[in-house]
Amino acid sequence: MSMIAAPTASWSHILTQVAESLDRISEKPSAEILRLKPTSGPAELPALRLSLDEEVAPAAVMPQQAVNDAEPVQAAAAAPTSGPMSSEAQTDAVSDWMTTLDIINGMVGLADEQKKRLREQSASHEVLIETLQRELKETQQRLQLSEMRAHEIQTRADIRLQRVQADADSQVEEIRAEAEARVRTLQAEAEAWVRAAEEQVRVADLRAYTAEKWLSRIDAAAKTLLLGGHMGQVQEG
Repeated sequence: MSMIAAPTASWSHILTQVAESLDRISEKPSAEILRLKPTSGPAELPALRLSLDEEVAPAAVMPQQAVNDAEPVQAAAAAPTSGPMSSEAQTDAVSDWMTTLDIINGMVGLADEQKKRLREQSASHEVLIETLQRELKETQQRLQLSEMRAHEIQTRADIRLQRVQADADSQVEEIRAEAEARVRTLQAEAEAWVRAAEEQVRVADLRAYTAEKWLSRIDAAAKTLLLGGHMGQVQEG
C-alpha cells in the first residue's frame, strides 16, 4: 500500500485540463498567477525534490498492522517490506508531480507570452484607433471647411444672380420705356398723317364742290347764251 497516490488520469487529460484552466489564468492580473517555476536553474531541482521528500515523509500515514492471531509469522514478514515500497512510491509520486509542475510552469510561461502579445496587440490597436480617430477628425474638419466653402460659393452665386436679375429687370424697363416712347411717337405721327389726309380730303371735297358750282354756272351761262342767240336770229328773220 503506497503512502502518496500517483496521478491516475492520463497525461493528455491532465494537460487538457491545465490548458483550459490557463485560459482563465491568462485573463487575471499577473499578481494573481501562481509562480510555480523555481527562480534558480535546473541544478537546484534535486534540492527541491529533497525538500518535498522531507515535507512529504512526515505526513505519511503508516498502515496499521492487521491483528490476526492465526498468522503471526506472515504479518511479521509483511511489515518490513512496506518501507522500501513506500519510499519508492513517494519518489515516483514526487517525480510525477515535479513533471506536472514543470508542465504547468511551461504553460504559465506560454500564458505570460500570450498576455504580452495581447498587450502589444492592444497597444498597437490603441495606436491604430488614435490614428483613425485623428484621420476622422481631420476628415470632419475638411468636410466642415468644404461645407463652409460651398455655402460661401452659394452665397456669392445668389448675390451675382440677384445682380444679374436686377440688371436684366433694369434693361427690360429701359427697353419697355423706349418701346412705349417709340409707339407714342409713331402713334402721334400716324395721327398727324391722318389729320393731314383728312384735311387734304376736305380741301379736295371743297375744291370739287367749288368746281361743280362753277361748272353749273358755266353750263347755265352757256345755255343762256345759246338761247339768246337763237332768239335773236328768230327776230331777225
